[in-house]
Amino acid sequence: MLPQRRLLLLRRLSVAAEETVSPSPPPPPPPRPQGDSLFRRVAAVADPRLPLASVLEQWCLVEGRTVEKFNLQSIFKYLHQRRRFSQALELSMWMTERRHLHLSPGDVAYRLYLISKVHGVDRAVAYFDSVPSQLRKQQCYGSLLRCYAEAECVDKAEELFEKMRGMGMAGSYAYNAMMRLYSQIGQVERVHSMHQAMEDSGIVPDIFTIDNLVSVYADAEDIEAIEKVLEKAHSGNDLMTWHSYATIGKVFMKAGMHERALQAFQESEKRIAPKKNGRVAYGLLLTMYADLGMNSEVDRIWDVYRYKVPASACNSMYMCRISVLLKMNDIAGAEKAFEEWESKHVNHDFRLINLLLNAYCKEGLMEKAEALVDQFIKKGRTPFANTWYNLAGGYFKVGQASKAVDLTKKALASVTAGWKPDLTNVLMSLNYFMEQKNIEAAEEMASLLQRLVPLTRDVFHGLLKTYVNAGKPVSELLDRMKKDGIEVDEETDKILAGEVH
Repeated sequence: MLPQRRLLLLRRLSVAAEETVSPSPPPPPPPRPQGDSLFRRVAAVADPRLPLASVLEQWCLVEGRTVEKFNLQSIFKYLHQRRRFSQALELSMWMTERRHLHLSPGDVAYRLYLISKVHGVDRAVAYFDSVPSQLRKQQCYGSLLRCYAEAECVDKAEELFEKMRGMGMAGSYAYNAMMRLYSQIGQVERVHSMHQAMEDSGIVPDIFTIDNLVSVYADAEDIEAIEKVLEKAHSGNDLMTWHSYATIGKVFMKAGMHERALQAFQESEKRIAPKKNGRVAYGLLLTMYADLGMNSEVDRIWDVYRYKVPASACNSMYMCRISVLLKMNDIAGAEKAFEEWESKHVNHDFRLINLLLNAYCKEGLMEKAEALVDQFIKKGRTPFANTWYNLAGGYFKVGQASKAVDLTKKALASVTAGWKPDLTNVLMSLNYFMEQKNIEAAEEMASLLQRLVPLTRDVFHGLLKTYVNAGKPVSELLDRMKKDGIEVDEETDKILAGEVH
C-alpha cells in the first residue's frame, strides 16, 4: 500500500506543479458597448481630414469582426451626405485592397466620382482609363460625365455625351447632367434644347429632369414656363418633388402671388418624406411661411416636424426655428425655443447662442446678452470670437464705448481659425481712440486685426486721425500705408489738414 500512496502523492505534486507554471487562461474580452458598430465608429471621426485606417484595422484585425458590403454602402451614404469625400475614398480603396470585396460597375462609378472630388478630374479620367472593359458600363460613363459637368469642362462633357449617345448609353441621367451643366454656366437656351432633344429621343424624363427645369425657370423668373410645368404635372405626368414645388412657391411669392405661393408650399409639404428629407424640407417651409407672415403656419410646421421626425430635433433645425421667430420679432418665442433646445442638448452650439445674443444686442438688452454668455461660460463652454464681437457691437449701440472697445480687442485676440471680422467695431474703436488721443491703443487694435486680414484704407485713416489728433508725426504711418499698396487720396489730405474728425 505504501508504494501506492507514494505514487498518488507524487501525482498530486506533479499536478500542482503544472498548475503553478502553466499560464492562466486569457481573461474574457471586455463587453462590447450596446449599439456598437463600424458605422458608429466611422461617424465618430468627426474631422473629415482624419484618416479612417486605425478605425478600420481595429474593427477587423484587432477585434476580428466582419463587415458586409451592405454595411459599407450605408457608411458611404453617410460620408457622402456630409461631404467627407476623402474618407469615403479611403473606405472604397480599403474595401477592395484589404477586404478583397469585388467591385461592381456601380462601385467603380462611385469611386470615380470620389477621385474627382478629392484629386480632380484628371485623376478621375486616369482611373476611368484603367478600369477593365467588363466593368466600364453605363454607370461609369455617367459618373465621368457628371465629373466633367461639375467641373464645367464643357467641351469634354459634350464629347463624352455624344459618345454615350452613339453607344446607346445616354439615358435620363446623361441628359440631366448636361442640363445641369448648361444651367451652371448660364446657357438657358441650351437647357431647353437639351430637354427637347431628350423628348425627341423618346427618353422618359424623371424627377431630376423636372427639378432641373424648375430651377432654371425659377432663376429666370419665367412664370409662364413654370405654369406649363405645373400644367403637365396636373395632367397626370406628375414628377414634381417637394423641392420643385417649394422652388415654384418662392417664385410666386417674389412675384407677389401669395395665394399661388401658398398652394405650392402646401403641395410641397404633401411630398416630404420625413425620414429622407424632413429636416431640410420642413426647415425651408418654416422660412417661407415666416416670409409670408403666416405665424400660425410656422408653428404648425414646427409641430409637424417634431412629430414626424422626433429624432432629428438637431441644432440646425433649432437654428432655423429661432431665426424664423426672430424674423417675426418674437423674442419671447425665440427664448422659449432656446430653452427647449438647451434642455435637450448637452454639447451646446454657440451658433444658436449667437442668434439670441444678436437679437438682444439689436434691441439694446445688454443685461440679457451678458447673462446669456456668462451662463454658458459657467458650464465650461468657450465663446467664439464672433460672440465677443457681437456683444461689443451691442455695447457700441447703447453708447458704452469703453466696454465695447475692450470686447472688440478680446474678440480679435481670441480668434483661432477661419473667422474674419467685419470692420464696423474696429472702426468705431479707432474713432474712440482718436477722441482719447490714444495712439498706443489704436496701434494695438490694428496689430490684432492685421493677424487676420490686411489693413484697409479705412483702418489706416482711423490710425491717421488718431496720430493727427494727438499731434504726433505721421510720416512713418504714411510709409506703412504706401508699403501696403494704399496711396494718399483726397480724404487722406483732408485728415492731414485736420479737416476730418
